[in-house]
Amino acid sequence: MFSALIDIDPARLRVTARTAIASCLALGIGILIGLDHPQWAAMTVWITALPTRGQRLERSLARVAGTIAGALAGVGLMALSGNYPAGIIIGLTLWLGLCAGIGNLLTGPASYISLLAGYSAAMVALLGYGHDTSLWMLAVDRVATICLGGAVGTIVALVFSPKTQPVDISRRIQTVMHACLDHIAAGGTDRAERARLIREIAALDENLDLASAGSLRVRRQARDIRSLFSALTELLLDTPLSRDRSPVAHEGKGDLLTRLNQLASQMEADCPQRAALLKALVPLWQRANQTAEAIGPVPERHAPIPLHRDWICARYAALRSMSAVAATGLVWIATGWSLGPYMVMGAAIMTSVFSTFPNPGLQMRWVVGGSLSGASAAVLAHVFIMPMASSTGAAVLLTMPLMLFGMVVMAHRRVGLAGMEYNLIYLLMMNPNLPADPQVGHALLQAFAVLMGPVSAYLAFVALPVDARRRLDFVIRLMVHELTAMAKGAFDSPGRHRHWRLRLYHRLVMLVRWGERNGYGGDFATDGGMGTLQLGNSLHVIREMMAEGVVDARSKRALRATLLSVAYLPRKPERVEKALRRAARNLQSAYPENAARLDETAALVAANQDFFRRAG
Repeated sequence: MFSALIDIDPARLRVTARTAIASCLALGIGILIGLDHPQWAAMTVWITALPTRGQRLERSLARVAGTIAGALAGVGLMALSGNYPAGIIIGLTLWLGLCAGIGNLLTGPASYISLLAGYSAAMVALLGYGHDTSLWMLAVDRVATICLGGAVGTIVALVFSPKTQPVDISRRIQTVMHACLDHIAAGGTDRAERARLIREIAALDENLDLASAGSLRVRRQARDIRSLFSALTELLLDTPLSRDRSPVAHEGKGDLLTRLNQLASQMEADCPQRAALLKALVPLWQRANQTAEAIGPVPERHAPIPLHRDWICARYAALRSMSAVAATGLVWIATGWSLGPYMVMGAAIMTSVFSTFPNPGLQMRWVVGGSLSGASAAVLAHVFIMPMASSTGAAVLLTMPLMLFGMVVMAHRRVGLAGMEYNLIYLLMMNPNLPADPQVGHALLQAFAVLMGPVSAYLAFVALPVDARRRLDFVIRLMVHELTAMAKGAFDSPGRHRHWRLRLYHRLVMLVRWGERNGYGGDFATDGGMGTLQLGNSLHVIREMMAEGVVDARSKRALRATLLSVAYLPRKPERVEKALRRAARNLQSAYPENAARLDETAALVAANQDFFRRAG
């Protein structure tokens, strides 16, 4: 029992201790310079506490940008609503839904800025309701506290946090490049090796944001690296129709540029498609490599690759934030409760912040527990500790032990997930500038109002759930949806088809990422992705043949039936398989190459029926 209570991670405790001290420092400076809500600066230090200095700097800058946008939106919302609760709730519902949806479509700092702009508007509008303080002064105070907290947190990060070592990423990229070339030179028939390589590419893609955090130069370089990953994935998924894939001679791990050119030359005659893909890798490797200047002149940049955007998760996030804010807002309007804004504000913050987490429903259980602990500590401070203070400075010093307790909770191996919410809720309820209110009833009502926000957010995540398994299904659903659109002619132009292929490679990386978190092997994602790619290419060929009008009437009917069968792919993939085989038989005599393509596609559809059914 005692060992469970003291199950503290020493390394994590050092990090949380530095953050806690920085939080107290930001709170003290905020009081000294006369900020109205100095606790917001202390909250910012905790929120921007990330492992590396680059991440922390990036998060701090993004928080300032999002706060300014949100503060302006909050002021505008109050002006448009005339300070009426109904107008505030309607405006916040629409604004939160928009920001949460966009935040789930974007990635990196842009996503955080969008989410923060949403709930910062809620904080300005709701905390400004019913107060004589100038709304503009409240917005300025909000921005000033965020800037202060971000500055203090960044200084601490620059002094104490470890610096990211991008050279590790560079070495891993070279290693996976050599492994891919070895795989291609050997014939590309080892399915297990191909799956392993794509898993490694997915892991590298996930680490790019960490490696590039805090540096615009490295972030630009990360876009080049993702272009390289896309081309590598295309090369790994390329499967010539011929089953004879003889290995070619290769000279071990020499210079990558030399190996690419040699391998492309050796495959020029037998596998021209692979040779072309290998040649396309040369300029991408030149840009992605950290020593590009030593390699030689670099061609002009290609257009950025189209990335996967999870429209389904974005829609869920928007509806979740809108429903939680609307529900708590209706309770506030119906009851006229003076503490109602705290309830709405909590729902707005929680449904926005946690919408991008892999498993927010599970996370929200810890959030509710941590919020309950933080609110209880705040009630204790309001009723018993703050009345003993003779000044604002004394109030800070007396309540600081409860602030520092949060660092211990966060460092605990079992309950650490609740530590962040303990800190944030405690600070949210503590404003040393306010006169002490020892009334137990008022303190408990305030705690109840604050707790209703996380509880309502948790219920929203239960009603509209999202987790790693669903995210995997959402990616598959989007891929299958595009196949049905392709069968109807949505991707007939060469440019649109190329755009689809490039986005599919990035979606495959996402598939592998979510598949790994769900316990699926690499074969599930890579085989499903290959089946999707081959089916999409075959549909494009069928559309071209139909448009050219070169097939006979019987074959044309079989091809049209194949296109119509794709609508049943999520429910009856076997129907698509049969239609493809029927069309292949009709094309066998006049178009043997296309018939072989459709037969191979039918085999891939048959082998990946479980994959396609997940889109149903």
